[in-house]
Amino acid sequence: MIPFALTALLPAPIAPAAPVALQSAAGPSFPCASATTAMEKAICADPTLAAQDRAMAQLFAIAKQGAFGSGASNQLAAQRTALQGMRACAAPRATEPLAACLKDSYAVRNQELAIASLLAAPATALPVLRASDPAFAPILEAVQLWSEAPADANWSAPERARSRARIAALLKPYLTALQTNADQSFGNSILSDPGSDGIAVRTTDDLFRSERHFAAFLNVLGPYLDEPKLVGMPRDLPCAAIVRHPKLLAATGPVFGSTMDNFVFRNDCSDSLPPLPSLDALVKKLNAHWPECEGTIRFAIYSAFNSDVDRARLGSAPAAKAKPLPTRKGVTAADAMAAERELAAYYVANLHASPAAAATMARNALLPILGGAHACD
Repeated sequence: MIPFALTALLPAPIAPAAPVALQSAAGPSFPCASATTAMEKAICADPTLAAQDRAMAQLFAIAKQGAFGSGASNQLAAQRTALQGMRACAAPRATEPLAACLKDSYAVRNQELAIASLLAAPATALPVLRASDPAFAPILEAVQLWSEAPADANWSAPERARSRARIAALLKPYLTALQTNADQSFGNSILSDPGSDGIAVRTTDDLFRSERHFAAFLNVLGPYLDEPKLVGMPRDLPCAAIVRHPKLLAATGPVFGSTMDNFVFRNDCSDSLPPLPSLDALVKKLNAHWPECEGTIRFAIYSAFNSDVDRARLGSAPAAKAKPLPTRKGVTAADAMAAERELAAYYVANLHASPAAAATMARNALLPILGGAHACD
């Protein structure tokens, strides 16, 4: 008997379209009477593992829908990768006891799935997030509440008073830490100086001035959070929130101009939006042939490149003048053409763009990706 969760490792045509009924309220997502492998038996023998397996099955069923609100996400591929890692826990050369290894693997994967499911099923996702990463969970809850309002909502409206108060309560401790902890002074200086963009956050009231203020606040928090309990625990903003509020993408871009940009929150758009295998292959080749760069500013360059890839997935790349795509080492014209055709079809299918508009969008998306790749300073 293959556990429900492990059916994601089977070829896509025979993967189940919906989760099977759970064996029992206390058991895993598969019948323990049919358990045969060491991994299955370990799950059945441990109530914590059984609960984690049930949670993963439930969250995976929710997360399979794409963040655009229709169509499939890329979670099936992510699930297969995660489950291959879980199977490695039972390998003869595993360095950790099987049960402990599985618990860590389930915790990380369930965090990923809970982030992806947060907007669709907050009552299901939030308990998982609070248990797995308490330093990050309040931020995710604030993002979930923010996303319930329309883009550029009036946060002074009476009907938003309760959500506004809850968001402020959730985020105030982080703002207080920025303003009082000397180790966080750099982040506070970025927030308190309006600079050329006119965005400054000095009080919780400032969070509600605009989506740009809210995003700017989130953008500096990542490096200052307490470390997660497990290595590999993701600290991503849900892509579904960015789909609803496009300006939130700025919360995942470079802001420090140093190694601290490695710890800025990312997003889960590559898993929560529909698959783009040709774009993924192009990005993989670009990364593989990126020259060695020196200086800490390179981390901001890498992060900016990732943001350009996210804009391609979201269909939000800015308009550009028509021109040939730049060439880059390790990438053929056929690679670029395949990604361009794929993106155009993706925009038609998921964003309901006309074929002509989609073709322009695809070219606009690839221009900054290829133009910014392999930069060092």
